[in-house]
Amino acid sequence: MKVIDIQKQGQSAPKNCQPPNIRQTRCRSTGICIALLVVSVMVAGCAGSYGKLVSNPVIMDQYQTGSLSDEYQYYYSGRSGLPYAVVGIDKTYQFNSRLWFTIDSMDQVYKKISNLSDLHIDATRMRAADILDHNGKLIGVWFSYYYYTPVRINPETGVVEIFNPYDPNEDDRGWFIR
Repeated sequence: MKVIDIQKQGQSAPKNCQPPNIRQTRCRSTGICIALLVVSVMVAGCAGSYGKLVSNPVIMDQYQTGSLSDEYQYYYSGRSGLPYAVVGIDKTYQFNSRLWFTIDSMDQVYKKISNLSDLHIDATRMRAADILDHNGKLIGVWFSYYYYTPVRINPETGVVEIFNPYDPNEDDRGWFIR
């Protein structure tokens, strides 16, 4: 009623005449929009730097017939006589090998693959897979009884990092111990 009386007298209404709950609602809406924008940029930035493993039976055939590509530099993770995984990385890529050991000859590559550890709880058969970057481009091959491991490509440097699939915090049922 007071606003009507002021307007009847020809005076203008004060600038901060809006009820406080409308101002708070606008501020909250703006804050939520900004937060969602920041989160979506962060998620998009992270999603672009991860690769993946895609099963490929042709690679298993190449292993079994002794015709693996020598265009890759091969590495293994785990113990020398019982590795957890063997990877071959295209030689045009830099590989972060801090958790991996270089395999020097193709004879040793076949030996390491044949000695892969099948001690994982879900180890039913060895997996041979392509290693793809975030655009689906082939960057290497994977051999292991472990079916998954994170593959990360640094978008700024192009360095490929593949994590060791073995997790010492996992018990014999595949559950995590912390």
